[in-house]
Amino acid sequence: MTQDAAESTLYMGEDGIYVRDDGPRAAPALLLIHGSGSSSRAWEPLVPLLTRSHRVIRLDLLGHGQSAKPEGPFYGIPEQALRAGAVLDRLGITRVIAVGHSSGGYTATALAEQRPNLVSALALINTGPT
Repeated sequence: MTQDAAESTLYMGEDGIYVRDDGPRAAPALLLIHGSGSSSRAWEPLVPLLTRSHRVIRLDLLGHGQSAKPEGPFYGIPEQALRAGAVLDRLGITRVIAVGHSSGGYTATALAEQRPNLVSALALINTGPT
């Protein structure tokens, strides 16, 4: 399998979502979702380990990191999950393991609820019980 790395900004309307796509394109996909006040960079120490066996997708949720930060009520968990799903669609990913840290776990869970045929498994790290 080929080891690839790419970064881009994908636009959802006027709002750009920053995306990192690392690892072999033919490998099973992992989506890593950061928590509040963080960004996709939080996952960097794990990427070299994970890309040995997985395609690793990281995004900066709207309002975080290198993604757009528009004013308005666009930051709800269901909306963030919809954008994450749209990113995966644009990348041509049809099955993914969604991994969420802290509040990113709520976004991962919402994505699984919204798109059960897309999310094959969930891994929640330090995500509260609600």
